[in-house]
Amino acid sequence: MTPTKNRKPKTENPTPRRFFAAPEQFSGNEIILSPAETHHLTRVLRLSQGAQVEIFDGQGKEYEARIIAFEDQGARLQLLSEHPGLGESPLSITLGLALARSDTFDLAIRQATEMGVNKFIPFFSERSIVKPESWSHSRLGRWERLARETLKSSQRRLLPRIELPVSLEEVIQAAEDVKIIFWEETRRHTSNTALSAIPAPRSVRLLIGPEGGFTPAEVDLARSAGFMVLGLGPRRLKVETATLAALTILQYSWGDLTL
Repeated sequence: MTPTKNRKPKTENPTPRRFFAAPEQFSGNEIILSPAETHHLTRVLRLSQGAQVEIFDGQGKEYEARIIAFEDQGARLQLLSEHPGLGESPLSITLGLALARSDTFDLAIRQATEMGVNKFIPFFSERSIVKPESWSHSRLGRWERLARETLKSSQRRLLPRIELPVSLEEVIQAAEDVKIIFWEETRRHTSNTALSAIPAPRSVRLLIGPEGGFTPAEVDLARSAGFMVLGLGPRRLKVETATLAALTILQYSWGDLTL
């Protein structure tokens, strides 16, 4: 029997790599990538002139583009076509997240961006480990970078807005259709029955507490501002786990998460 020659398996065209470009980087049908994105394109991915990639502007637009030149200010790309809108939930979610340890908060930013959060409002809570006098403004730049990186992999198009930290009194001043605070002391899993009775809203404000949880006084303050007080079941969850669980419930109830 004549042995068969080894054949390389057929490979499908890889998914185009995604890059971020702010609206001001667009000029007609061309884009100049930022130095950071250019570094990732050339040094990390080693893409060359003529390669096709995807570009998103963080405002809902996404394009197919081709690398046409490498210049001192960055890689120059030509827009080829605009992609149809995908990846965004019909539910607009504002997440009020109590400041926590850096690694915890960073993970929550990543996961919440994947889950479709539109706006983050960090806030100081009574039991927050991070206090106003110890918070560094440099953290905001890091959070924005983490959100941009997450958009690349999650196929989202809208870059979440991340505000400067505020007080609890400020974060409960909300104009969303529905306002919810999840409190670990509410042991009964009331979310399903409570949310099923509410007509699907267009916007929700969600509050998640710090590592030590909300105090009863803080919960009473939120309740007086019109927030529903709900629980996430009998187990005590970490900040990042509670954030992910709460967002999953909201997106399944009113957003675009399906089984």
